[in-house]
Amino acid sequence: MKKLSSLFSGFLVLALAVSLVGSAAAAAAGKLEIGTAGVVILDKVKVEPGAEYAADGTKIPAVVTYQDPSGKTHSYIPVEMLTDFLNIPTSWSEKRNSVVLGVTMENAELVPNIYPGGKKSTNPTKATLGQKVGPFTEIAPSSVDTSGGPTGIDEDKTRVQTVTGFTTGGCYIPENGKHIVLTVTNNGQTAISCLVGRDRVLGSFEKFPTVDIEPGKTLTRAFAIADGTTEEQAGFTCILRGANAGDAEDVTVSLMQYK
Repeated sequence: MKKLSSLFSGFLVLALAVSLVGSAAAAAAGKLEIGTAGVVILDKVKVEPGAEYAADGTKIPAVVTYQDPSGKTHSYIPVEMLTDFLNIPTSWSEKRNSVVLGVTMENAELVPNIYPGGKKSTNPTKATLGQKVGPFTEIAPSSVDTSGGPTGIDEDKTRVQTVTGFTTGGCYIPENGKHIVLTVTNNGQTAISCLVGRDRVLGSFEKFPTVDIEPGKTLTRAFAIADGTTEEQAGFTCILRGANAGDAEDVTVSLMQYK
């Protein structure tokens, strides 16, 4: 979630403005500094000390630091930074007048069992190109040059037989190759569902449209990785499971990264 509501953005701007014009009051209670500190995540410098941070195209102070009267320092960063650097979905709740981190049931639409009364899966058997999830975009497999071989391998014709589903994936940053190619062959007697997407911190899974693989068929899906994608954003997950309740899975899977 990249866009927070205008109300929340306004709140952030107002808070900074009040802190600036209220420096005399702040000095009486403690010491307030705006935009002088940097940000380091997992020992990597994300924002240099004193540099601004671009939130939805608008540059704002990256860090606000406050030293309370006891001498203890407290640091505040924009919520948007959690989305960009830590892969945490954020939103604003008008109803609760609150910043929301992670998944929420607010405004969620509950659906019944996905297989009521033995209903069969109606997922498509072809992927919809152009769909985007985080830094990944689904593209035509034919557009990926695989002639030079993979730059990374998570699965290489791995054969799996299970009744509980199979999950695989990895961390894919563009420096190691800008494309992911997933190939799944259904060796079984029933349809298999192929779910791909990315896990996010605090319990959210963003997925592309699910594609079913009929018995004896092979599905190949390819994804482009956006420039600038960081390790915190680059987790890619594939879930294979029976398309209908009770179906077993017998699949051969390859998951590789290419330039």
